[in-house]
Amino acid sequence: MQNTIKVNNKEYTILYQIGQGATGKVFKAQYQNELYAIKKQEYFGEGELEFYDQLIQQKFKRCKNLIQIYDFEQIGRFSYIVMELGDSCLYNELIQNKIDQKNIRFIIKQIGSGIKELHEMGLAHRDLKPENILIKTLFSNDKNESQQVFKICDFGVVKNISNLKTKAVGTPYYLAPELLTNNNDNYSTKCDIWSFGILIYEILTRQLMFQGKTFQEISNAILSATDDDISDKINKLKIEVDYKELLKNMLKVDSQKRYNIDRVLEALKPKSRSTSRQRQNNFVMNPPPQISIRSQFKNRDNQLSQSPFKQIQNFNIIQQQYTIQKPQQYPNKSQQNNQSNVKQLEF
Repeated sequence: MQNTIKVNNKEYTILYQIGQGATGKVFKAQYQNELYAIKKQEYFGEGELEFYDQLIQQKFKRCKNLIQIYDFEQIGRFSYIVMELGDSCLYNELIQNKIDQKNIRFIIKQIGSGIKELHEMGLAHRDLKPENILIKTLFSNDKNESQQVFKICDFGVVKNISNLKTKAVGTPYYLAPELLTNNNDNYSTKCDIWSFGILIYEILTRQLMFQGKTFQEISNAILSATDDDISDKINKLKIEVDYKELLKNMLKVDSQKRYNIDRVLEALKPKSRSTSRQRQNNFVMNPPPQISIRSQFKNRDNQLSQSPFKQIQNFNIIQQQYTIQKPQQYPNKSQQNNQSNVKQLEF
């Protein structure tokens, strides 16, 4: 591997590879004492290139909850993107059982803010999942205080809202039902709302809402679910009532009946100080699963933790890359006896 990569006349020192996918690699790199992630990829979707172009032109430079893109250049058959380096990702936090109950609303709101930033650009992400939520730790000037910021990454299947007519893309567990039908040639950003709802369910319960070991099993579970089925499942959860109502409105089978991102963020606002305090006092997290399924993680080391490459072209690729490998439930701390399977981003 070459020791340097030059992007627009800036020579970055390559420290080591931090991820690899079907069409490219991600490296941790250094330039003038600053650390970056550099994505080297052979193929980019039209929507992804458009998104990077918008950021490079500084039209949307101040996106707080989207991973920052600093530079981009195409050299021969490869393209190079210089981006912000994440410290970890939400998937790691779930696997290691690091999420504090009192921080859940804050985390969800940050992810929602990132989705809002994308939708306001006229773009849909289409592959929201824990692996694509990076965590950046910011420190105060005196280094005595720190704050985690959650940022959406992996814009490999991002698409302009005005042209959402491609085949279903994304990760099967998070796909909206309209993407799994034969009539999926004209959908909207509401597909992100569904995926976000599934992601919130996963954060709250530490398990997948729709489970299966093959693409067909997962898609059947999603397509066979009615609004009543989904409501019944949500009502059985030991979570705040507000979360239950929010999930029901995000996971409507009919996309036109789903909340948009503004209504999601509005629902996440505390109603009052007293009710907010009562929520924290009464909040009960679902008990961690009692069975270990660590064996299902053994193939996940080949997936990226910094901006995974998931250029999905058909359902066969989806099935090969994602099924079986995804945990149906996250192990509790006593079951975390194989830390080598957890994605790590050294900093």
